[in-house]
Amino acid sequence: MAKEIRYYYDEASCSFLPVKPDFRSVLKRTLYTIGGAALASSLIIGAVFFFYDSPKEALLKKQNAALISKINELDNQFASLEDKLNELHTQDNSFYRSLLGAEKVDDGQWNGGVGGAEKPADGSTPEALEDAQSRIDRLNYKIDVQNNSYNSLFDKLSTKEEELRHVPAIKPVAGMVISGFGMRMHPILKFRKMHTGLDMEAAIGTTVYATADGVVITSGTTQGGYGLQIEIKHGNFGYTTKYAHLSRTIVSEGQEVKRGQVIGYTGNSGQSKGPHLHYEIIKEGSKIDPIDYFYGNLAPKEYIKHREDAKAENVSMD
Repeated sequence: MAKEIRYYYDEASCSFLPVKPDFRSVLKRTLYTIGGAALASSLIIGAVFFFYDSPKEALLKKQNAALISKINELDNQFASLEDKLNELHTQDNSFYRSLLGAEKVDDGQWNGGVGGAEKPADGSTPEALEDAQSRIDRLNYKIDVQNNSYNSLFDKLSTKEEELRHVPAIKPVAGMVISGFGMRMHPILKFRKMHTGLDMEAAIGTTVYATADGVVITSGTTQGGYGLQIEIKHGNFGYTTKYAHLSRTIVSEGQEVKRGQVIGYTGNSGQSKGPHLHYEIIKEGSKIDPIDYFYGNLAPKEYIKHREDAKAENVSMD
């Protein structure tokens, strides 16, 4: 492209003469051009950084989102562990300590916990990590309290051996709990009524075990919709157990039985929706929830699962 030539009118010669640019004007135009280009570049770069993340910022945002997701996951795990530990504490206080004549662990001691972790002076520890450490400290504290409780209970076992043999302490069948103790819809009568035991999953012919040492006081069909059933009196410690809707019994009235001994087989007799075992515990003449008496052959995780199943509001099997 040809260079543009600028002219001016010279009055002396009455003609147009070409403009001869001096150094100052050339420098001025050059600086204007450079300044304009720099301003435009700055505006473009600023817009890019304002509207778009740099690669480092994008990576940090991605890592931050992953950390938030992991923190939420850990929070749910903490909540689950806390719930399960509290379940064990409740079982300990409501059953084990009552059974062994030990004082309960009071709420003040159980919830005393420990102080939060010491925060750095510069505040460099993220709040989420501080909260996680605090929850870990509380869990460790409660685990120590529960461990000490169990140790003290074990010391009492030797003096309670005779009584403990006569306390229902195992599951009567291998199946899961399908309906719990409490108000439930009756499958045949079609209205809500008190369900005085546990319904346990069991196909016809499943082995039924005595849950404690005792003497058989009923073995046969009786009134009340239980069908073929067995009742066992467990010494002079106030416990009686009932096993209902059986297909066959292999013990007779007056017979002594031991915990874990086979006493009969499940069925679908009496007022029953389908094959299962209905199991009851009567203490001092009152029917109580059997779910707290499965400690003898269940791991804590299994016990907690049975408790959760027993709480479900559903239709009972009988």
